[in-house]
Amino acid sequence: MPDPSASPERDAASAATPCPDSSELARLQARFAAGLLTAGDDPTELFCSDAARSARRFALYRGNLTANWERSLGNAYPVLLRLVGEEFFRALGREFGRARPLTVGDLNCFGDGLPEFLDSFGPVADFPYVPDMARLEWALHRAHYAADMPALDFAALAAMDANGLDTVQLRLRAPCTLLCSGWDIVGIWQAHQVQTPDWPADVGQPSRCLVHRPRWRTEVMPLTPGAFNALLAIADGASLGAALEAGAQADECFDPAAALPRWLEAGVFAATASPDNAGR
Repeated sequence: MPDPSASPERDAASAATPCPDSSELARLQARFAAGLLTAGDDPTELFCSDAARSARRFALYRGNLTANWERSLGNAYPVLLRLVGEEFFRALGREFGRARPLTVGDLNCFGDGLPEFLDSFGPVADFPYVPDMARLEWALHRAHYAADMPALDFAALAAMDANGLDTVQLRLRAPCTLLCSGWDIVGIWQAHQVQTPDWPADVGQPSRCLVHRPRWRTEVMPLTPGAFNALLAIADGASLGAALEAGAQADECFDPAAALPRWLEAGVFAATASPDNAGR
């Protein structure tokens, strides 16, 4: 039975269009991609159909691409979206997508590098806390999709070295991220959650936090200067004793006896000991 979709014109067009070699195919793909990333640059010469029709179809394709950018960024940066508004956020997505094209097939990765992009993005210069707010949200986004890792508990910590916990070296559990900002990004983030507190009285107040996923949901744990310095020292490879001492030196109000149980309860540390503690 003849193929109902076949036609002499289509067969003739197929026969008249040879398959490109690899270098020519790469050139055609690059031209297609460049057209997607540049508004009004419709590569109609790549298509056999009417130029006006090809331009309209290509514009729809480009529209789908930018809509995917907007949805992906909105998923990763919901607070940023509310801070700048939908229209600005849509334009930001287009600018970012053209400047940092996605090179992998996972749209959850689109948005990596946005904080650095915002560092030099002129339209947000009057709101200098925006890049750090984006850093906080990207850390939350990464934590949400990260693979799980067993957490260290009280019994496991005690078993590492019953005679000298000061010398134990711990590791932060993935997906923990320590963040420090000259702006109150923690307060701004908290002001946009379900249980909405007031907007920070002073957005210029420095803030420190740990982004983590203790169980199934990501969380932001505000940190005092002492707690931040202690956890940062652990992340840099210091022993537990040295890290707690660094916290006490940075903040006279830091209480190691209260901080350590809190961190263990929150699952901050990885269950596997560092190589230096193997066999203890």
